[in-house]
Amino acid sequence: MAFRFSLQTLLQFRKSVEHQQELLLQEANHQVTRVRHEIEGVDGFMAEMAARRARELDSGVSAAELQFENLCRLVLLEHRRQLQRALAEREEVRVNRSQAFHEARRRREVVDTLRRHQLQVHRQEQKRKEQRYLDELFLLRREFLRPS
Repeated sequence: MAFRFSLQTLLQFRKSVEHQQELLLQEANHQVTRVRHEIEGVDGFMAEMAARRARELDSGVSAAELQFENLCRLVLLEHRRQLQRALAEREEVRVNRSQAFHEARRRREVVDTLRRHQLQVHRQEQKRKEQRYLDELFLLRREFLRPS
């Protein structure tokens, strides 16, 4: 007799939930990485601006250009602060999704462990039935071949 797990539908559901949570976690990781790259880009641009400003100060620059660069630096700093807040929010989302994913995995593993246990019990029972059949066959054959 073939093995049939009575909670197969539940196992499939748990696998599906786990997969959905994994996809959500991957998306959250992607969002965190994207914001981090944006911050790195702003930092790189600000470093370039500082290097350019240092070169321009050596060669002479007007007060209006200095004021404009300072205004640009302030705008970039504010943009960086906004990105830092966005990063913190996305990190929190990532942590929550990670917890949800691990909980979904734990729940799926519980049902999967139950399935494996029931499969092992089923196989043992099948082996016992097969052994009983072979024993009965042996006894019948012995009885049939016994000289009278």
